[in-house]
This record gives sequence, structure tokens and C-alpha cells, in this order.
Amino acid sequence: SGVISSMSAMDKEISKKIFIKNKILTPNYIKIKNNNNINYKKIKNYLNYPVVIKPLNEGSSLDVYICNSKSSLSNKIKKMKNYREILVEKFIPGREIQVAIMGNKKLGAIELKPKRKFYDYKAKYNSKAKTKHIIPVNLSKKNYNKVNQIAFRAHNLLKCRGITRSDFKFYKNKFYLLELNTQPGMTNLSLVPEIASHNGIDFKSLIRWMIIDASKNR
Repeated sequence: SGVISSMSAMDKEISKKIFIKNKILTPNYIKIKNNNNINYKKIKNYLNYPVVIKPLNEGSSLDVYICNSKSSLSNKIKKMKNYREILVEKFIPGREIQVAIMGNKKLGAIELKPKRKFYDYKAKYNSKAKTKHIIPVNLSKKNYNKVNQIAFRAHNLLKCRGITRSDFKFYKNKFYLLELNTQPGMTNLSLVPEIASHNGIDFKSLIRWMIIDASKNR
């Protein structure tokens, strides 16, 4: 599912800084170096538990964990010894809304209700994970337009091309942008094809558009 896009979207910290600078709500975070000098007190004081930890530049929710305590956090960090830098982020509860952008078109949104604690690698790629996909999304017209507009702004702020998928949490009537994916999944369980299909674009047409778009000299 290759999409030519800006490198800044793959680095979660750079993209978060761009979101913050442009007043797009995103969870508070601390970037840590994966060594023995982790300041757990600072993490607790600034973010408080639960927190979400994720590698700085990895897709498909690989090695993303929710931690409810210091012991759980240090445990999970040990599991992530392959990564030099880790993002520790405030866990935002609420509804999971994902929005697809296709070039300069707002493709629409879908809501996920995972049986698992959150939409992780298994929920994405294992049909037995029983994540419920809800489309159309049950949002007011105003909020629906708002979340599509935030995704569209983020897509443009990160100078993205092709197709992106932005992942949001909707909590206390506010949308928090968790991250923007420049290479969203393109399997038959994936969200972008499902959003496209709901909007009258079948899988073949979607792939054809991506190939033509990627081959354009800009």
C-alpha cells in the first residue's frame, strides 16, 4: 500500500509537534530514550496513568501498549529493546474514529468498537478479533464535518500525497488526533477500502487511482 508522502508523518514526534503548533488536539506525550535512565516520576507527574507507549516510527500498531502503572510500563519498555526512542502518551478513552483522505478529497469516516482493549495489530489483521466497524458513523453533522476537516488539515500540514488515514479518539465532545498513517492497510479487513466502498469507490478503482496518483510528477 505504498504512498509517496512526507517523512514527517512516519516520525510520530515531528507530526505531533506540527499538530500542536497548528492547534490540532493530540494527547500529551514525552519522548524517552530506551535506556536505564528513564524518569518514571516525570512520566507520572506530567501524564499520569494510564499511558500508551509506541515506537517513534513504526506502523500497524506494532509494539503499542497501554500501561496502567509504573511496573507495567517498565515491563513493556523492556519488551521494546529494539527501539532506541519511545513515545509515552497520555491514554485518551472514548470512541475510535478513523478518517480517510484521498488526494484532496475527504473520503469519510468509520468508527471501530474493538473487543480488544484497543485497535492493535491483532484487531487490524486477524478476522477473529471481532472489531466492530460502524459506517456511517453516529456523529452529528457538525462533528462529522469537523473530524473530516481536521484529518484534511493534518494531511495537508504534513504535505502528504495519495491516501492517508487519521486515527482519532472522540472524548467529551473533542477529537484527539492520535496519528496520521501515510500507508494505511489495504487488505480486505482494512478501513480505507471499506470507507471508499461506502462512498461508491470499489477496491479496483481505489488501487487504480493510487497507482495513477503515485506516478504523477509534481
